[in-house]
Amino acid sequence: MQHRGFLLLALLALLALTSAVAKKKADCKYKFESWGACDGGTGTKARQGTLKKARYNAQCQETIRVTKPCTPKTKAKAKAKKGKGKD
Repeated sequence: MQHRGFLLLALLALLALTSAVAKKKADCKYKFESWGACDGGTGTKARQGTLKKARYNAQCQETIRVTKPCTPKTKAKAKAKKGKGKD
């Protein structure tokens, strides 16, 4: 019986610690620039963010750079809107 109690207590402590660590991952707040132009070589665009706020003694980088894939421009939508009223 004592082993079950100890195991349950250890499991609850581990769960609480894991939850606290997971919450600390989103404690760095950044102010971002606008997205840059699409880089044809990599197919991505990038922007830079500077640290705005760090909470709970989080260890944050002063600047970060993030990328995302370029969205292809679809001309089909533009043509559909343009020719919609014609019969």
